[in-house]
Parts: sequence; structure tokens; C-alpha cells
Amino acid sequence: MKIDGTSTDPTTPTSKTQLSGSKDEFLKLFMAQLQHQDPFAPTSGADMVAQLAQLSSVEQSKQMSEQLADMAAAQNASANASLSSLVGRECNATAASFDVSETGGFPPPLDLTSTSPTKGASVVIKNAEGKEIQRIPIADGSKTATVAWDGKDAKGVPVPPGSYSISVDAGQSASTITPTWHGHVDAVELTPNGPRLRMGNLLVAPGDIRTIGATS
Repeated sequence: MKIDGTSTDPTTPTSKTQLSGSKDEFLKLFMAQLQHQDPFAPTSGADMVAQLAQLSSVEQSKQMSEQLADMAAAQNASANASLSSLVGRECNATAASFDVSETGGFPPPLDLTSTSPTKGASVVIKNAEGKEIQRIPIADGSKTATVAWDGKDAKGVPVPPGSYSISVDAGQSASTITPTWHGHVDAVELTPNGPRLRMGNLLVAPGDIRTIGATS
């Protein structure tokens, strides 16, 4: 019998099995090897030392994994706590992907900046499946504009909670139009997808924040 899971005991299967148990299971296997070894061909001292060294290595790897997990959890907790400093501030966030929360209400205004006067441009909002649910026209000749989306689809029905994306169709112009949310950060929410900043009824990833203003 070997500690790595390969058994030479005729009473056990000869296929290799993955050792995924604890240190106690490892020791039980080691003791079983000593009890059932062939008295005419006992395990050599070198083999025993090698197996004990393997046990030590397994235990150290387990402890290291636990320590790394604890460090990652502590870093996440610290990062989440630091986000609370954004609550109450006016922020601009990249308008790309976002979540609509279940609390209702209106999204913050959408600020648009264009490299040249627009013509036939519009804001396009899609659901998680990529289906267009709303298209909002942008006034021709604009280089800066503010668009208010009411959180509804093209039929005037409020969109359900979930993930959405926003983009800009430049229309007949060759403009590069950049959309950003501008609003008040109401809270930090810890979601299954990570921390999110609540702006109105939108949940925005912290990495999408571009400017942070004074407390309103």
C-alpha cells in the first residue's frame, strides 16, 4: 500500500484513487500499511520517511490554502468597507452594463458627450439576452446632451429587475458618443456578483466610477 492512494493490498482495489481527505485519514492509511505489510518484505525506512514527508507537505499545503482564503476574505471586507465613503457623493459612472434593482424608482440622468455634432443618433438599451427594449433619440446638432430614461421599455412598461446594457447608435454622424451616468450614490450593496453602488434604481460596479464629487 502507498500513501498516494495506490494500493498493493490484495484485499483492496488496484486502481488509483484521489486522496482528498484530512490529515487523520492520511495517518490511518499509514498505520494500515504498517499493520498489513509483508513481514518478509517490510517497508523500508526510506519509504516511511518519504511518506511522512508527503504527509507534512499535504498539511502545509492545506494550511497555506486556508491562510490565503482568510487573507482574500479580509481584503474583500476591507475593500467593501472603503466603498462606504462613496455613499452620499455625486458620481459619474461609465454607462455600459448595469443592473436594475427591485426597489423601483428612476435611473439617474444619462450624460452624453460627442466628438462632433450628432445627427440621427440614439441611446439603445438592451436586456441580458441582447434584445433591444428601448431606443431614445438624441437631438441633432448636439455635442453634449442629457437623456432621461424612465426605466421602461418601448411600450412604457417598467423593465423587470436584472442585467442590462446601454450603448449609443451614432446614426448618420461619424461622432464618438460617450454615455455616463450622473447621480447620487445612495448605498453600497453586496450582491452575489460582488459589491455594487446604488444610483437611483441602478446598481453600478465600483470599477465603472469615473469621477467622484463632493457630498450632496
